[in-house]
Amino acid sequence: MKILVCSDTHGRIKAAKRLMEVIDVEKPDKIMHLGDYLYNGPRNGVPEDYDPMGVATLFNAHKEKMIGVEGNCDSRIDHMVLEFDVPLRREETLLGHKFYLEHGDFLPNPNIVLKKGDVLVSGHTHLLLLEKEGDGVHLNPGSIGFPKGGNPASYAIIDEQGITIKNLDDMSPIESLDF
Repeated sequence: MKILVCSDTHGRIKAAKRLMEVIDVEKPDKIMHLGDYLYNGPRNGVPEDYDPMGVATLFNAHKEKMIGVEGNCDSRIDHMVLEFDVPLRREETLLGHKFYLEHGDFLPNPNIVLKKGDVLVSGHTHLLLLEKEGDGVHLNPGSIGFPKGGNPASYAIIDEQGITIKNLDDMSPIESLDF
């Protein structure tokens, strides 16, 4: 099984289209999106390629694979146009690991205690992160729509071997961690 993890699209159609190309190449079984799908947020300004309905259409084409959570910029109307569930947080067991998915604006979450093999998956900061945390791992794939901190637009791949954060533009590895 292969899982693609992304976050913080913020209605950027160019980034969403590039992600669809990456999905065609990577062929993930599941797609985790960590929130902030459609709305750009007041701090980001309105980008030239802002097309929330176009982004929704692209993500909805993969609705059977989507495992999403709600971001701080997502609204009730976003829930109406996205054809997959976007709860505030969720837990999934995949590849023999427990994944705790949150957007990240409520971290640290005292209710999450990572055990060996557990993965906390969050977005929100637009900064990629892949590090051991307690007995588990904390992954933030960065942002595909508004990367920050000098990072490129990025996503992550999780498979039986481990986790790799990759550059959205050329799919080159940025950082890896074995399970």
